[in-house]
Amino acid sequence: MQEISLLNSVIGPVMRGPSSSHCAAPYMMAKLARELSCSNGEVLKDAVVRFDPRGSFAPVYKAQSSDENFAAGLAGAQLTDADYRDILPRVMRGEGFQFAIEICELENNNHPNRVDLELTVETVEGEARTDLYAGASVGGGMYYIDAMNGAPVFQTGKSATVFIWGEAAVLAVDDIAGQLAAGGNKLLGTSVDPERNRIEVSLQSLPSAALIAAVRGREGVTDLRYADASQYPVCATDDLFSTSDAVISVAEEQGGSLADAALVLEAKRLGLSRDATRVLFRERCELMLRVVAEGFDAKPEDNVMRFLTLRARKVRDANLPAGLGGAVLQDAMAGALSAMERDSNRGLVCAAPTAGSAGVVPGTLYGLIRHEIDIEGATDSLQVMAVIGAVFAARGTFAAECGGCSVETGASAAMAAAGVAQAHGGDAKQCFDAAAMCLMNTLGLVCDPVGGDVEIPCHARNVAGVSHAFSSAMAVLAGFDAVLAYDELVDQTVKIGAMMHPDLRCTARGGCAATKTALRMVEAVTQGA
Repeated sequence: MQEISLLNSVIGPVMRGPSSSHCAAPYMMAKLARELSCSNGEVLKDAVVRFDPRGSFAPVYKAQSSDENFAAGLAGAQLTDADYRDILPRVMRGEGFQFAIEICELENNNHPNRVDLELTVETVEGEARTDLYAGASVGGGMYYIDAMNGAPVFQTGKSATVFIWGEAAVLAVDDIAGQLAAGGNKLLGTSVDPERNRIEVSLQSLPSAALIAAVRGREGVTDLRYADASQYPVCATDDLFSTSDAVISVAEEQGGSLADAALVLEAKRLGLSRDATRVLFRERCELMLRVVAEGFDAKPEDNVMRFLTLRARKVRDANLPAGLGGAVLQDAMAGALSAMERDSNRGLVCAAPTAGSAGVVPGTLYGLIRHEIDIEGATDSLQVMAVIGAVFAARGTFAAECGGCSVETGASAAMAAAGVAQAHGGDAKQCFDAAAMCLMNTLGLVCDPVGGDVEIPCHARNVAGVSHAFSSAMAVLAGFDAVLAYDELVDQTVKIGAMMHPDLRCTARGGCAATKTALRMVEAVTQGA
């Protein structure tokens, strides 16, 4: 079973904050837990988020605004809410609900991004109830909740879900599933836990309130809880992206177009038509370009970065010597910086594939569209970038806590290189070769954010990622042979990441973060806080 979606997992999610692992996933996990706990009119009264001291959340949750995103998700906020960043200060004052973060040993700590959630709600009868959830953020905004009140579950936010308890419900699972899927909703699956008298129904969209009420009122149903999908629902779990050869085969079926292959595969994954899926890709492309434009328009007084000032517009407008680089690359580099400045200032951005690498793909698209590639061509390039990233995700991870920056800016540079090759007439093999060239040059790249902030060296790495993408595409289109297969290089990226010391994997304890200058900078801003 495979749930990787191009729009959900690779050029998404849309999010706020500097880290997809530490911002996007926390928001969605918290929102899902809140929906499950408050399905029957309950009111959230108290929420405790727990991190293990040995995990990656503990040292960076403040600097990377994990606390802000957990609070917003628990409040049921929308990413576009104007007061999104005001929610954490309010709940810390006890407004709405009590909120706390605790650092303590977790019973299950099998992933660096493990988290436990304890939610206390008041029922409609005025009684208090506490629900316990456990899960992990697994990179690129992807996550799972694998325990609810001590019982095993597996919630990824990739479908609308209804849980029903009661012996009668277990006996009538097919009838109940059909009832909830009435009206054209797509039934994605059911599961039965007879030990707990619980059934789970997964759907493409949440049933109407009337249908849910009808099931809740069935004789023998003792409890019902539900949560909507946190991203585009996944309607097919076929193995679509595990090898580049499989993807290239689909491209050959589509007349050789890797962009069309991406469209066909994502349409299948989401259960949508090709036309509807194309609209979503174009919207995502336009969003990325809008993020870049917003970054260029940002005002210095609105900058909340701790270490950096706004430089994207200056880089874009600089009058460089004629023999140095070129206009396309300069625009792309500036676009990458612009997106990262929005990212670090908690603006709305798109993880592509992560927030720490959220500048490479938008910057590359900005450079392309400023120089003779129209929005349709840019959307084709984005589809190619996405499918390259999907093969990476299928074989590895986007979590820097597991693989260092090789799996963030390394992966995004590979994606962007393929997109540049696509934009300039490269075939499917050349797109994968350009991506492979990027990966072979980023093996073992450490993740070492100064002070835990996605500023230094992350902004510089996104600039380098764009440069890397264009140079790799140019070399391949000029006749250079990458030789080593993309899939093999993904596998090696993962293996080397596992060999790296934990201090070099997003803990802010090594690399750039451990330099004397970095330590002085962190001390200065900490004392001034």
